[in-house]
Amino acid sequence: FRENKNATNTMTTKTKSLLPAPRKIVTYALGEDPNGGAVFLYGKPNSSSVAIFCAGFPDDHENGQVFCSRLAEENDTLVGLTCLPGFDNRPDKKWQTHKATGYTFDEMTNAIRDAVKVVRAESTTKKAKLTGIFHDWGVAPGLIWANRSSKDENADSPDKLVLFDVLGDVHPDVKKDLPKFEKPSFFSTFVTWYYRVILASAFALRKYVSKFIAVGCYALGFLLIQILPIGPTLVIDDKVMAKRENAPDLFHLMYMAYPYFEMFKIAFNGGMRTFLEEYALPKDLKNLPVLYLYGTEKRVMFHTSRAVYVLERERKEKGSKSNVIAVEGAGHWLYLQKPDICLNEVKKFMSE
Repeated sequence: FRENKNATNTMTTKTKSLLPAPRKIVTYALGEDPNGGAVFLYGKPNSSSVAIFCAGFPDDHENGQVFCSRLAEENDTLVGLTCLPGFDNRPDKKWQTHKATGYTFDEMTNAIRDAVKVVRAESTTKKAKLTGIFHDWGVAPGLIWANRSSKDENADSPDKLVLFDVLGDVHPDVKKDLPKFEKPSFFSTFVTWYYRVILASAFALRKYVSKFIAVGCYALGFLLIQILPIGPTLVIDDKVMAKRENAPDLFHLMYMAYPYFEMFKIAFNGGMRTFLEEYALPKDLKNLPVLYLYGTEKRVMFHTSRAVYVLERERKEKGSKSNVIAVEGAGHWLYLQKPDICLNEVKKFMSE
């Protein structure tokens, strides 16, 4: 690991940042790239607990900085904030220098694993409880990491998980014992998959054909989303994107669509069952409880009814600390839109 001492000027900004600067920034290797990943550290090394936060599409570290800073200060927690590989655009590591082909889910998972090692190495508290906090596409590699490390009884395995607005499904083996649930409507299914197809197609066209054709695909696809409208999110989330200090340009945005492309590639190669066995809620929710918070202000929800049912059942019937919280008046970026509610629920969950 390598400390970046210039912690206040880590992203490319046109104006002075109003975001809380991390106490330290540590870069770590992604495969053969010695400077590929970066962890923003908030809180004291001797904090009583530790946490890792990883967001998803299309976020670098920025959207998590306020939440992580407050969690560190208010909950005596050493928090490591990271993002998916290539989602940030640092002066010492431009996004264009990342793998042009994007990253596989194994590589994304390993990036989270290694970010956790950075936080553990920084902590001076022996056996500090570890909470994994994930949002959007951070949830998939986050759950895969949690399930793998728990299975291997790894010393860096998490004690609790917090998932924001995206929830993995229940493990295929658990589905056998569940009641039947109503299938999503045609509209809900269409909205859920349409934007994913557009993003995966834009990445594939950029990768294999032409970045200019990819721009046309992306522009036309999202023009229809605005006109019809058939996007999964609402104006409340558009406002979050508009306020970003370091909003990605269009080419970077299309590059960040590689998780969508990887998901379809797995499906076409017949590996979806194996993928879903790891991208799933932990089988033992009593030993690894999950707090799921989601915003209600969206056209579609990014969870299944049976996954919510399982979390609620585990808490009511089996003594798990797992819980589901619907956050009213919030959309996809609920920890920015309703920060006090989200922070209080996370602090309460971590202290249970």
